[in-house]
Parts: sequence; C-alpha cells; structure tokens
Amino acid sequence: MHSRKPGWLTCVLYTGTSVCMKSTLDSYFLKELDDEQKDMFEFNKSWRFSGIQRIFYNNLVKELGGFGTEPGKFIWPTSVIMALDGDLVVKDSGNKKIQLFSPDGCYKNGFSYGSEPRKGLGDVACTQDGLLLVTDGSKAIKVFSKDGEMIHQLKSPKMDWNHFYRMAVLKSNDIAVTDWTDGGKVHIIGVDWRMNAILKMKVIDGFHRPEHIAVNKQSEEILVTEGQLFGKYQGCCLKIMDSERILKKTIGPDYGSKFTFVNPSGVCVDSNENLFVADEGQNRIVMFNPDVSLIALVVTQDLEGPCGLSVTKDGLLAVADCYHHNVKFYRYR
Repeated sequence: MHSRKPGWLTCVLYTGTSVCMKSTLDSYFLKELDDEQKDMFEFNKSWRFSGIQRIFYNNLVKELGGFGTEPGKFIWPTSVIMALDGDLVVKDSGNKKIQLFSPDGCYKNGFSYGSEPRKGLGDVACTQDGLLLVTDGSKAIKVFSKDGEMIHQLKSPKMDWNHFYRMAVLKSNDIAVTDWTDGGKVHIIGVDWRMNAILKMKVIDGFHRPEHIAVNKQSEEILVTEGQLFGKYQGCCLKIMDSERILKKTIGPDYGSKFTFVNPSGVCVDSNENLFVADEGQNRIVMFNPDVSLIALVVTQDLEGPCGLSVTKDGLLAVADCYHHNVKFYRYR
C-alpha cells in the first residue's frame, strides 16, 4: 500500500461510501510516523468535517524525470503547472526548457525558452486561453503556444523591476508577478490579449522577498509565500490577499501549535480550496483547509528542495523536487 519507489501503486482508498481495512491503515500509518506526525495524524481526524475522509501521508504514487538533458529528464525543475487540457508542464531552469507530459506521465514535447540571465528567477504559467507564459529573469514575459512557438513578448517601460520571480494568471487573465526589488512587491499586469499589449500595472508593496504565488480561482484570493530575507523570521510565511488585493491573513512563521516555516516556497490550491505550501528549508509539504483551522504535514520525506506545486485533475499533488531532478506525485486524501 505504501512505497517510495517510482511507478503507480495499488492503494486501498476509503471514502464516505466505501471503507476498507480502516483499523489496519490507522496502525500502519502510525508506525511510519514520528511522534510529531502522530500528533498531527490524530488531530486530522477532524478533516472529515471539511469533506476529506482521510489524510494520506508520504503516499508517493509516481515520479517523472531523473537527471539528464534528454527529453523527459531534468537538471533543475523549479515549476510545475497543469495546462487547460490536463497536461503537465514543467520548467527546467537547468536545461532552460519547458517540457510537456500527458496526464498519465508520458513525455509529449519540449522547447527551449532561451537564456536565463538570473538562474532560477523565472516561472511558467498558463492563460485562460491555453497559452504558456514563461519568465526567465529578464524584463519581459514570453508567450508561447503549447507546441513551443513563441508568439510574443510582453514588455513595458514600467517593467523596471530587477528581481522578478514567479507569476500566476488570475481569473480575469491578468498576470500577478512577485518581485524582490526594494524588499518585495507584487505586480498585477493587465493585458489586452488581442493586441498582446500591456494595458495597466498595479503595484502592491509591503512584502519581504515574495517568492511563489498562486490564485484561488473560486475566491480570487492571491497567495504569496515569503522566504528568508535577512533573518529567520523575516518573511517565512504565507500571505493571503482578498479579491480587492488587501492583505487578509498571514500564516507563519509559526503555525499550528508547534510548527514553524523555515523557507516556504511553492504554493497551490486544490478544487476544494485546501492550501498547500512547500517548505524548502524543511523539505516537506504542508496542507491547510480553507479557513486554516486544520493542518496536515502531507509529505515529510524523500524531498530535496521542493519548489513548484500543482494539483492534477485527478487529485494528485505534483511537486517539483528540484535537487532530485524529478517531479513527484502524491495522494493526499
């Protein structure tokens, strides 16, 4: 039922309509967890009230990649997203390539996005029309078709930032970009997609080294992780802005009763509005329910530099495991 080896696994699942081997599963998982995680496991029995019957810990289902430059391999995978049709899209800062995989994990195609003047300061995102947006540390956003044809570059004299990092596409098809300049900002970029022109830009100040960014498409909230800046507790949190772009909530550095973010990075939201945060400093993935009243450490082993996060259409958590040169998929519910 539980394996750390790559490849699909045969697992026993139980939902509200089917419960199998419950006592066996409980004792099995408890044997695998340390004391800290045992407490969290017991606490998460309450998740059933938020629509999740059971939390699966460290339940690796499959992985893609491995070190290399050939198709399907990675050197430094830093971003992973799902395209509109369910394909997996991975940005590899080591190979300077975008690679696409089918929902079942088969390599489809890849293309180079060009140079990367500031290594790792870039991202990939998908518009509401299925176009791929790629940043590489330069002052432009490159627009590609899924087959790798570069359609346009979005530029503006107002793009004067020096260290812009990650991006997300809003429901309106505007683009939100994190930027480390002057401590930290988030830029909201309005685009006329018919003319491929930037219409307006809004700057939101008050961040400390904002890194990854995601959008809750149901509530239009924007989620931003802050990594370490000049000290352990500068940043080290998840900030949530409401649809009016006003700071609504800050999670961290401390969360729960005894947990602390060290260097949060990737962030994503699933279809039930549960939040996921990767902590590069502790090599684990944390899950919060929508009102952040429940917490689960869903992945705590076999990661080295977890970076980008995404949730697949079939409900698996995809993790760009940077220094293991692969993308891992976990069942979490």
